[in-house]
Order: sequence, then structure tokens, then C-alpha cells
Amino acid sequence: MTVQEIWDSGIGLLNLCAVYYVIQLLKCVQISFVIFVFVFLLRKTLLKNKVFLKGALWSLFIPVLFVGKMKFFYENTIGILLFSWWSEICKIYIWINWLYLCGIFIYAAQLFYKKRKLKKLVAGMEKRKMEGTFIYVTKMPVTPSTIGVFKPKIVMPEVILKEYNQKDLQTILLHEKTHIQLGHLLFYFLWDILRVLLWINPLLTIGTRYFREDMEEICDWVTIQKSQRKAYTYGHLLLKSMRVLQAENEDFNMFATFAGDKEYQNIRQRVTKIARYKPYRRVSVISTLIIAILCMVAIIWIQDISYNRYNENDSMIVYGYDGNNVTFFDTNDILQQMISYDDKYAYVDRKAFEDYLQENNAEGDIFIVFGGFYKLPGVGGIGCSCYYEFGSKEQIVKIPYENPMSDWRIKILKML
Repeated sequence: MTVQEIWDSGIGLLNLCAVYYVIQLLKCVQISFVIFVFVFLLRKTLLKNKVFLKGALWSLFIPVLFVGKMKFFYENTIGILLFSWWSEICKIYIWINWLYLCGIFIYAAQLFYKKRKLKKLVAGMEKRKMEGTFIYVTKMPVTPSTIGVFKPKIVMPEVILKEYNQKDLQTILLHEKTHIQLGHLLFYFLWDILRVLLWINPLLTIGTRYFREDMEEICDWVTIQKSQRKAYTYGHLLLKSMRVLQAENEDFNMFATFAGDKEYQNIRQRVTKIARYKPYRRVSVISTLIIAILCMVAIIWIQDISYNRYNENDSMIVYGYDGNNVTFFDTNDILQQMISYDDKYAYVDRKAFEDYLQENNAEGDIFIVFGGFYKLPGVGGIGCSCYYEFGSKEQIVKIPYENPMSDWRIKILKML
């Protein structure tokens, strides 16, 4: 194999991978629109005042990234009509797939740069111990925040440490630790992955604000109950924080958090939600956990009704070729009765097969394609083939063929 042939085959494999993954992601994008509308409507209507259930709704996005290979898109009439058009476009225009992947890379690079910059900033802050917990103290007038996923860090502005009494500081610290304990930092990370991979859906970026608001409301309720303080006192503490920070720096945007997200465009809205606080029972938290578990079970169910990483191809194709054009093409179950094969040979019932060709007016050189595998219907895969030569006197014609499954490129394709 020449260098040019190796290069061409490598480019072909990369293009195939791009098409294979982008087709799946675009299916996920389309489903994510439906899920977002469903979540947004429920959180604004039936579950508006159900703090934990409203927050649990967002876990419905967990299975979305696993729906790309569902058989529904390829075997159901409705699925084919609604979702197959993107697949055909991606197979025809390869550049669209690379454009989509470039979008993922750019979006991910932007988020990574912001997180990296923030991490370096925090690393240079003074480290103190408060109530047995290490915190990072900043002189900037920013709201207390928690950053990181696997090694979370709590950031506190120095002005709040000076202005607040011990009990208020304990409540603020408890709020940040509750974010960590409830797994919110991991949820934010997973949400970032979702909106990076499905970046073409603008609703996911817009929905970041609502997602964080719901997580913040859950954290507020849990903190109030843990601290055993009244909702009024807790809300007053929040307002006091904003006043202290604004007084420290007149240019400070009181609705901005340390991480740079403008979550609190209306602080009154958050205080109003805090005012609705009612002591909750364990069943409320358990119901949230159950929904999350059901979403995980949904992933297993989705895998059961989806195509495997690669799928054995039991179809058989016969076509005629005159050197320039395909003169005959057919695939049906009748061929299975006339042709069989093992790892080295194809076995053809000569009389039945030649009668079949004559009945179908087959012309040109006759080729038989069989076996192999496919990634998704019409996307990726390979089969074995052999040339049928007329003139044999044997009842069963034995035709040797080369099995391409040992090729390294095919092995890589099967693993993807």
C-alpha cells in the first residue's frame, strides 16, 4: 500500500467517524428541543412551587445523550419522517459534520479557558480555615461561591468575613457546603458537557440560568432547614450580603456571581422564593432521588432499544456491473436459500441462482455481497464479496473470497 493510499484510507476513516458521531448528536439535539420545552412548561406550571420535583426535572436531560442510536429513528415510519433528513444531509455533505465538530471544539475551549482562568485566580488567594473547612479569601467584592468539581473550593470575600457575625458566617458557609453535598457542582459540569455536545440548540444555553436558579432554590431550602433559622432571617442575610458588597464597590454588579454568571437578574425573585419556604419532609428529597434513578434506568432501557456498537449484517446483495454502470441490483430473502458461506468460501446453488438471474434479466459481471457488519443503517460498515463466474458444471459452486475483517481499519471502525 502506497503512502497516498494510506493517507486516503485514513481520511476516509476520519470522515466516516465524523458522520457516524454527528448523525447521533443531531438526533440528540432534536430530542433535546422536545425535552427542554417539556421541562420548561412543567417548571412554570404544575411544578412551579414544588422545589425538589422542579429541580429533579432537569435530570430528564441525562438520557438525551444516549438516544442517538435508537432503532426508532431508523425502523419506525414516524421516526424516519421526522429525523432521517439530517442523516441524509450529513452523508452527502461531509463538511457539515466537521463544521459541527469544530463548533464543539470552540465551545469547549471557551468554557475550559474560563474555568482555567478562574482556577488560577483562586489558587493565588489566601487560604484560611473556618469551622474546620478551608476557604479561599478574596479582596474582590464578589458573592460567596464554590468552584471545582472533584476538588471543590469555597471562595469568600474578605469584606463579608469582617462585617458578619459568627452565626451568619456559619450559615453562609453551610450554604456553600450544601451545594457540594447535593452534587450541584457535578450537575453543573454535566450540564456544560450537554450544552457543548449539543451546542446547536440555543435553548440549552438559555436554560442554564433556569437550571442554576432551581439548584439554588433547592440549596436555599436545605440550608434553611439545616441551619434551623427562619426563612425571613435567611432572606435578610441574603439582602445584607448584597448591600455590603455594593457598598464595598459602587461599580459592583450586585446580581453577578464570582463565576461570572448573571444568575440573579432579579434578587427579589430569589427572596420571594425563600419567603415561600416550608419545612419539608424526607419524602420530598427521596422523590427527587427516585426520579434521578429512573433517568439512569431509562439509559439502560434506551440501550436495549438501540443499535449495538456494531451490528452483524445478515442481508445479501447481488448486482450486475458492465464496467461503467450497475445493470442489476437486488436484495431479498430468496438469495439466502441459494447462497451460503463460511469464513473462506461462498457456496452457490448453480441452477437455482442462474435461473434467478435469467428471470430478472441480470446483465454484466455478477457480484455477490454478504456478511460483515454495519454501525447504523446506511452509515459505516463493510461486507464480504465475491465474483460469480458462469460455466461451472458443479451443482454447488464453491467461490473463494477475501475476508476484510482482519484489516486494522475495520477493527478500529468496529470499536468506535
